Amino acid sequence: MYGFGEMISRLKKSPKTIVLTDGEDPRILEASSRLLASNFLYPILIGNPERVMAAAEESGFNIRGALIFDPENYDAMDDMVNAFCELRKSKGVTPEEARKTLKAPNYFGTMLVKMGIADCLLGGATYSTADTVRPALQLIKTKPGNKIVSSCFIMVKGDKKLAMGDCAINIAPNEDELAEIAIE
Repeated sequence: MYGFGEMISRLKKSPKTIVLTDGEDPRILEASSRLLASNFLYPILIGNPERVMAAAEESGFNIRGALIFDPENYDAMDDMVNAFCELRKSKGVTPEEARKTLKAPNYFGTMLVKMGIADCLLGGATYSTADTVRPALQLIKTKPGNKIVSSCFIMVKGDKKLAMGDCAINIAPNEDELAEIAIE
């Protein structure tokens, strides 16, 4: 187990990319600006590039250098649709249904992670927990051997950092579930 300082140290040695599904949200734009200055976690913003850049300028955040992917005009959408159909073939998803679903930033961003274009995803600034987690459960699944999905909220107040496990998904976990949540 390690703390935030160790986590950042590890990321600096091996920087990652993070998809931020709420590309026009001022909080996401501020976080992206900070990440770009830190050089250990590179943001991929989802949204219309012109609107994302205008929102960043209006909010006063420099996001130059961030990748901005627009589900409406994504060059590799056909590949993404094919991958989505393969993942959801047991549900009989058609290419037309996949294309429509992938227009939603939460699904589009999750597929970027699934396809290895990004390492992780942060959602929930404008999406509910359910709408953030559902695509991950459908497309990425849980780690083999895990029986439940859990979440973690990280709160920062000044120098104080708190991680609170599973505040949104498992309402009343039993002892075994609590142990699995703690281990993960």
